[in-house]
Amino acid sequence: MRALGRAKKLLPKGYIFKIWDCKRSYAVQALMIESFKKRLKKLYADLSPKDRKRLLLRFSGGLVKNVTRLDTHRNGGSFDLTIVDRHGVELWMGTDHDDLTEKAAMDYYEGKKVRTIMEKEARKNRRMLKKVLEKAGFVNYAPEWWHWSYNR
Repeated sequence: MRALGRAKKLLPKGYIFKIWDCKRSYAVQALMIESFKKRLKKLYADLSPKDRKRLLLRFSGGLVKNVTRLDTHRNGGSFDLTIVDRHGVELWMGTDHDDLTEKAAMDYYEGKKVRTIMEKEARKNRRMLKKVLEKAGFVNYAPEWWHWSYNR
């Protein structure tokens, strides 16, 4: 929590973090995976079941009874968050939390040649999120702009 406090001090005045979740039980992880399976089937109806399973693993990490890595949600070493302004309004990051598309990738807007005003805003906000959290010692899970783990 000290590292997150250091990261908060790096945010512009009036901005804070909004944390959606951190430690997840096996049961919660299982429910999330079932939800993701249904959403992926609707989003990617044309993909083979094998390709949808790859996407499921990218966005969920799979379901394991005994997790040995500390930097996971199951062990409380990862968390999902965003930045909110002084009114509690989430900054626009280009997708919702737990978006299951390529747009969720942290650097998605970096590679685009032409950007709308909203995409420019998302890129600016993601850059700020990345800058302050990395400076405080956190590491992003690249497919999800909201997913961070402590690296030290």
